Amino acid sequence: MVSEEPAGPQVAQWLESSEKHVRDFLLEGDETPPPDLRDRLIRCLRRHCQQLPLSYSFTPISQLLSFQHSPCVSLLGWSTERYQRWWQEQAEFKEATPSPSNKLLPRVHLLLVGYITDLPAGEGAKHDGNLYIRDRSGCIPCEVLHLDLSCLGSLVVLPCWSYIVPRCKGSVGGHLEIISPPEPLIPCVVRENPPDCASALTPYSASALLKDRLHPRNPHVTVTGRVSRVTSLLNIRHKTFFFFFLQDQRKCLQIIVQVPSRLSWFHALSVGDTYTVTSLSISSLRGSSHRVFAVTSSSCLISSPELPPSHPVSPGEELSECSPPGSAGHEMQEDRSYQEKVMGVGDKQAKTLTYQGSLTRVLDPQAGLYELDGKVLLCTVYLQLLNGGRGLREGARVEVSDAHLQQSPSPLFPPIVLTCCLRSRVRVTQFSRHCTPLSPVSTAGNLHLHLLFRYHLRLPEYLWACDIAVKLREKLCPSLVKQRCLHGSFASGPPGVTEKLLSETLSSFSQLGLRHERDLQGEILKEPHECPLREYSSLSPPWSLPALSLLQSVVSDAQYLQTEESTRSLRWTHHSLQPQDLRPGLRLLGVLHSSSSGLLVLKDQTQSLPCLVLPRPPIAWIGCTIEVCRYWLLRETIQDTEKEGKTNSVTYIQFLSSDARILHPSHGCQTCPPATSHLPRPRKLPKLEGSFASRLFLVKGVEGLVPIPGQERGWQFQAQAVWLGAPQLLAEGEEEQRASWDKDHRPLTKVMLFFCHSAARWFHFLQPNRVYRLIATGEPDLEIFQHQPEDSLQMSSCPACFRIPCEWTLQDVEAPDPLPWPSELALTVGETLKSSSSASLLNITGVVTHRTLCDSQNTRMFPASSTVTGSFLPHGVSLKVTLAELDSQAVVSVYMNQSRGPYSLGLLPGATVLLQGLERKISGSGGVYLRSVSVTRVSVLSPPAESNECLLAPKFTLFSQMSSSQIPQRAVCSIVCVLNITLAWVCAACQDIFTAGNCSRSPSCTSRSGVFRAKAWVKVEDGSGESSIQLQDEAVLAALGVPQGLWEALQVRVLSQGEVKVQNRGRNYEVPGEMRSEDPLSCYVTYLISRPAVSRPLILTFKGLAGSSRPLPAEPSHLRRFTRGERDYMTHVPPPPTLICLQLEEVEPRTLCHLIQERN
Repeated sequence: MVSEEPAGPQVAQWLESSEKHVRDFLLEGDETPPPDLRDRLIRCLRRHCQQLPLSYSFTPISQLLSFQHSPCVSLLGWSTERYQRWWQEQAEFKEATPSPSNKLLPRVHLLLVGYITDLPAGEGAKHDGNLYIRDRSGCIPCEVLHLDLSCLGSLVVLPCWSYIVPRCKGSVGGHLEIISPPEPLIPCVVRENPPDCASALTPYSASALLKDRLHPRNPHVTVTGRVSRVTSLLNIRHKTFFFFFLQDQRKCLQIIVQVPSRLSWFHALSVGDTYTVTSLSISSLRGSSHRVFAVTSSSCLISSPELPPSHPVSPGEELSECSPPGSAGHEMQEDRSYQEKVMGVGDKQAKTLTYQGSLTRVLDPQAGLYELDGKVLLCTVYLQLLNGGRGLREGARVEVSDAHLQQSPSPLFPPIVLTCCLRSRVRVTQFSRHCTPLSPVSTAGNLHLHLLFRYHLRLPEYLWACDIAVKLREKLCPSLVKQRCLHGSFASGPPGVTEKLLSETLSSFSQLGLRHERDLQGEILKEPHECPLREYSSLSPPWSLPALSLLQSVVSDAQYLQTEESTRSLRWTHHSLQPQDLRPGLRLLGVLHSSSSGLLVLKDQTQSLPCLVLPRPPIAWIGCTIEVCRYWLLRETIQDTEKEGKTNSVTYIQFLSSDARILHPSHGCQTCPPATSHLPRPRKLPKLEGSFASRLFLVKGVEGLVPIPGQERGWQFQAQAVWLGAPQLLAEGEEEQRASWDKDHRPLTKVMLFFCHSAARWFHFLQPNRVYRLIATGEPDLEIFQHQPEDSLQMSSCPACFRIPCEWTLQDVEAPDPLPWPSELALTVGETLKSSSSASLLNITGVVTHRTLCDSQNTRMFPASSTVTGSFLPHGVSLKVTLAELDSQAVVSVYMNQSRGPYSLGLLPGATVLLQGLERKISGSGGVYLRSVSVTRVSVLSPPAESNECLLAPKFTLFSQMSSSQIPQRAVCSIVCVLNITLAWVCAACQDIFTAGNCSRSPSCTSRSGVFRAKAWVKVEDGSGESSIQLQDEAVLAALGVPQGLWEALQVRVLSQGEVKVQNRGRNYEVPGEMRSEDPLSCYVTYLISRPAVSRPLILTFKGLAGSSRPLPAEPSHLRRFTRGERDYMTHVPPPPTLICLQLEEVEPRTLCHLIQERN
């Protein structure tokens, strides 16, 4: 830089602007400025730069707050090289902690001059313990690393500072982070000389006065000592205070600072320095017998030289009196010593220490969660941050004093957690150079603090609650539910979604052990230290709240395979999961929407998942946020083996309406987005004086969804209904409309209602024999219901037709029981078989006992043009569903073509269904069966029962008399021998062999997840004949009869080899060769299948094997060996039938005799 001052008009203009700034913004009222004020300012600036900083401009605080909307930094006198070094130092930290917000602060050329004060702006303002920079135009909060009390109240220049704006939009102003010490221009008024410090007491001597009850009530004493601890600023019962501790080598003295004008000492005290404090009085704390020294309004804080040792003391005596947290033994400077301290936490007692590190991430400031050095979790929720967390930004260096170290309190967070209690203090030692805005911490309306204090949570419980709150916010906010609806109102009004979700579990936590209010004074002053963080234990999450997008990967794991229905070319499987199948259990939460395809979907911000709610939920649930604890997570998959493994799959949720809980209603919140976001934008309507037109109707029948002709997408359906009464305005009330139901003289008008496009969203809600209210949104004209569509003649043969506009809505109406009108009831299975009705279409209800796929040759009755693009079932493939009536044991087969419309969810074995619109057919052999038509509707009334006892049990049969169909049958039999067995681990992704944690196709397959599979072929006989049975997984375990622990140990041994195969020739040499191996594991498996305990009576549920499956892995041989006396005979016998085992059950001898009698 040039040492000489440049001359010319530029300098004169800059000097003039400095004088104007001093005159307009630095003087109070008519105050006369000191004659040399401008010269002092110039000299101060020149101490930082050799010439006048002409590129810098003076800015008043009001302009900084009004026009500076992004973070910035001003570095007076810094050269470009120095700024680049400063930039590079932080750039290294940025690379270590990559974040999109880690941009360095941009440099600005602004000069700030003002008064540093501890009093905020405004009339009647009170000291709050914070510092401010003030000029005539305004006041701004500031943070300093260390305050020189002599500068307080002085006019200062800020050479290096950064301005940080808040993250939240709409927040007023930001704050300053003063990087270098402020330089005073005008010294503050010289205070009176403090008393002579030569008579100051040591902490040990002064502590005797606290015990002397006969001493004068308010003695003013002076104490000199070294600061060992400074607590955080606290505000309790509208009073702000903090404690600091003075010690010598014998005693630690507690001093409270609650005088408003002395709260600024909090920024000046440094741990390890020696101070003299004057005019201390003795005070008793409110509600406690504890006595401490208190700072008075006349007290002074004077820096003093270090105290000389008065007499030697033993280390044990010193530690018994006071344990300063800043000692070297408590600091963690190196990773090695850090890990040693962590591993030393063997019991449930948390260690107390001081930690210095870099703040790498701000996880959740409102929850008080921060990350230090990329590996340590800092929790400040048990501590107050009265400055709103200013300075706690990514990249800052912090010092945490008297923090509690806990190891692995929660598996959801890093294993090392530092938690601050009221005795702790979080101090910024170096401000961040990042451009990250501030996320201010607010105590008012803070959900996390509300949960912490209401339920008296310990740290592991609080961390779990924070994790759930974050996941809930990510799922719903802001597109589905606004944040204020998640938090709710703590003082008045109902709780928010988060507290409703957590309240039951958090209340159970508080009932586990003794919980009480925190002793705030004892937490700071008591020795030994007592606080809620002193003892801890790890907590496994009671349950989790996954995003809906993650559920497909959960249920697609092959280990949850439940049932398989196959044809020659198709492999149809369905997977089922319940909450008890997972650890931790998963709770489902989302907003319930109704789609234009007639499906209900549970939606969060990641995905929409179809759901089946049984029985039909109320229409008012649309748009509500619901929680489901008990459910079935289902995934159905069809794989076409003839078309290169082409796979179609559908994942959906099934739950009972009684198991759902509404956390947030849609109609009660005006700020949350509407649930009908898929509807067309309504046109602007004029302001109406009255209400909307409405009309009641009774549903007689509902047809199935069909595609809209001529459109690739879009669905429609029609419903037969009856108008009830005359149209009325909605405001006229429900009572008058209900009164018209019982009037016999009022005719019931039949009508055909058409629902097209987005109006098809009502498909799931319309049920026969129920009453609904149709609301003409935006239409006050009562004649609107008389308008018929132009194409009504082509649409229906019914004389009265009405098309429902997409923007109209429906409401449930509670009808009297019994209904005053004739209702149509569905037929049972038995009534269907005996029916001689000539009705064209029938409605039937029953329990699904079995379902199978029918190949294309069985479904030639369905034209290809009727197939819907993207249907779950391939073209030409239909379903054969077996319906049963449990009371009468009647069974009927229903052939359904599901490829022409939306796939019916929940059509599973054990489910009770209502099928509307079926054709009754007579087969060539005289049997009755049913067939679906284009308008057939499938409604699931109840899900499968948890146990199969309520299902229609297959009849017992003999192998010699069993039918050749694939309908499940049962037999009482015994195992003759195990022909072969294969135990293997397969890859969950590609189904290849999985060995020792890796797929055999690695590196092309990167899956690290394997599933254990067991397959076996056994020979069984029931006295009438023999059969070959294919067993899988649990059936293999049941056949071998080994304990569960041994079976699990065998799985572990198989994992090291990947696959074990054992083949036996059988009792009569059914298999030509025998696989023998010297492998110990194979020999042990051979022993297991050859034990006499395997041949025992069992109950076998089975079905026929598809024709493409081979009965045995070896070539079949029909020669059998028989022994009579001393002679062996070989003869040809017919091959035994091959069957698939569906279930294998143990049977007791008494039950066995009863079953044999029943069979015979």
